[in-house]
Amino acid sequence: MSQPVRNYDRLVQRLAALPAREWRVRRMATVWGYPWFALERVVSRRVPTVLVTAGIHGEEPGSVEGALRWLESGEWAGWRVNWLVLPCINPYGWERNQRRNAQRRDLNRQFRGASDSPEVRLVKRVVAGRRFRFSLDLHEDVDAPGYYLYELRREGPYIGERIVKAVGKVIRINHDKVIDGNRATGVGLIRREADDRILKRRRRWPMAYHVFLNCTDHILGSETPVRFPIERRAEAHNAALRIALQRLVGRC
Repeated sequence: MSQPVRNYDRLVQRLAALPAREWRVRRMATVWGYPWFALERVVSRRVPTVLVTAGIHGEEPGSVEGALRWLESGEWAGWRVNWLVLPCINPYGWERNQRRNAQRRDLNRQFRGASDSPEVRLVKRVVAGRRFRFSLDLHEDVDAPGYYLYELRREGPYIGERIVKAVGKVIRINHDKVIDGNRATGVGLIRREADDRILKRRRRWPMAYHVFLNCTDHILGSETPVRFPIERRAEAHNAALRIALQRLVGRC
């Protein structure tokens, strides 16, 4: 068994330090010896909910750091939304800096049909029956020379170009025409086909497909390049979230 290289207890302490009057920190289960958390902030049933997810791949620490820094920043209070945040979906992998969970599975390929991976079952349980204004899934890419964004939406308006432009003030953008095997725009954006029939043909679903087909009409996947300092990667994720909020919801 690989040995820990990060300290999950410190992550738990950071969550515990969040203002208790504002955030409900729900310990949903213990997974491979780690408490598994979902965080909620509900201000009104009349405003939309935003989903933020991070850490499904353990070797992408900037995603978790981005979620934690957003929670700690207090910026969330300035927007007319409810929040659901899954800050570290794969704590076993995150602590060991490995992509897969304790079952040696890539959790982001386990969302079609039933799964015996507890992390996948928990995500499905937490999002079941909910509708989100949009979902922002935080990731990192160990090979990419710069930042890029996935956008999946049934119909416009699209906001991917605006997000990438804003993130470009924080971190380098990936201008490749093919990114991770996908055709890109050349400005750091991959726009996915939003045809449900096409999505359902895929044998192994990422989390984004499950959320898109069941919970929202708008998925954003934020991908930071790990070659940059983690502080800049975290800020790039937060910049993406700010622009999505500016374009899709209103301030308090």
